[in-house]
Amino acid sequence: MAHEFTDEDRDKPVRVVDGERVGTVSDVRDGRASVEEDEGITDAIKEKLGWDDDDGSHELGDAAIERVDDDGVWIRQI
Repeated sequence: MAHEFTDEDRDKPVRVVDGERVGTVSDVRDGRASVEEDEGITDAIKEKLGWDDDDGSHELGDAAIERVDDDGVWIRQI
């Protein structure tokens, strides 16, 4: 699903399909979202999401998005 992120998406929670929160949309630029990871998510989840750097901020790619709604950004099953 291609989603053109807007300022309305800023501060939305980012969740995996089972509902576990993994971060928050921290910035939106040129239709792309940056996600600030939540403290306490496991290294295993970060690895599955491809979030292997240490800065805690990650760009959310279209391939990872299951859906975007009023309750947040949902990442495909990992």
